Amino acid sequence: MNTIKTTLAIALVAATSSAMAATAVEQKPVTVADVAKAQVAQAKTATVNAAETTKAAVVAKAVNAEKATETKALTIKETTTAKAVAAKAAVVEKTEVVKDATVATKDAAVAKTVAAKDATVAKTVEAKEAVVEKATDAKEAVAEKTEVVKAEVKKDCAKKCAKQKAEAAKAEKKGFFSWFKKSA
Repeated sequence: MNTIKTTLAIALVAATSSAMAATAVEQKPVTVADVAKAQVAQAKTATVNAAETTKAAVVAKAVNAEKATETKALTIKETTTAKAVAAKAAVVEKTEVVKDATVATKDAAVAKTVAAKDATVAKTVEAKEAVVEKATDAKEAVAEKTEVVKAEVKKDCAKKCAKQKAEAAKAEKKGFFSWFKKSA
């Protein structure tokens, strides 16, 4: 508002000064009507000049305001775009980190499962080998005892058979001689 008042005051002073300079000093008598006409003309010129100056100032302010609004809107748009891009990049980065962590967890779980399976297989193989070894040892022990028992049975059988043969031979001798004794 002060700018407009200052502009109007300057325009009024300029118009008055230029009107005074343009008016030639005449030696004719000045009448009140001529003075009034001159003052009205000066006032009219000053008013027109002030209006034009005010109009120019208002247009300049409007143009400046419009440029400022456009600049502000463009700045806001650029800031919003930059924030959106940064947010998207952060989300992508976070997603990649989560994906990497998931893959690492999965790999660890697979490795743990494989290790557990390998341990179980190793224990099973050891247990099977131990059972086979015990069974083989038991079979060998049974085979040895069987051989020993067979050998003892053969000895006993041989003794019994020899005894029976000896008894049979003795009995036959007795019988043969006893036949002679009976017939004689």
